[in-house]
Amino acid sequence: MKNDLAKIIQRFDEGNARFFAARPVLPQEHAPIAAVLTCADARVDPTRIFAAEPGELFIVRNAGNVASEHALESLAFAAGLGIGAIIVLGHSDCGAVKDALQANPRLPASAAAIRVHLQGATDPDNAARAHAKGTAAKVARAIQGKVPVLAALYHTQTGEVEWLS
Repeated sequence: MKNDLAKIIQRFDEGNARFFAARPVLPQEHAPIAAVLTCADARVDPTRIFAAEPGELFIVRNAGNVASEHALESLAFAAGLGIGAIIVLGHSDCGAVKDALQANPRLPASAAAIRVHLQGATDPDNAARAHAKGTAAKVARAIQGKVPVLAALYHTQTGEVEWLS
């Protein structure tokens, strides 16, 4: 199914039909309570992880939860919406962090941004922790204290969130 576009579209159409048939209560305004900078890994779903309702989270995603120029701009926008916190949510078994630990990474720009925060960590999960903390510090500097910034690590095997700051 991964490489069959027709089956993918069919699955999503069927899913949307079930969603629509359930007559969901949809947010009528854009008023999130928090922003989350997290990885694009499909296992990491902040809305499910935090049992949030639709519209409660402003989610910014990229490989390795990197505080790129675009991510920082999005988080600054979220801060302007009146959110109460920004969470930098790294995760265990992160492919982008593992890639950054390699001599010749496949994602060189992300690897460079991740390596800045590693502080000698060579274990992938400890590296993910160090990167989440370093990224949270970078985000906090960029938004100049407008909202609190927290770092956390999501454990993909258990579903638990470990708060790092």
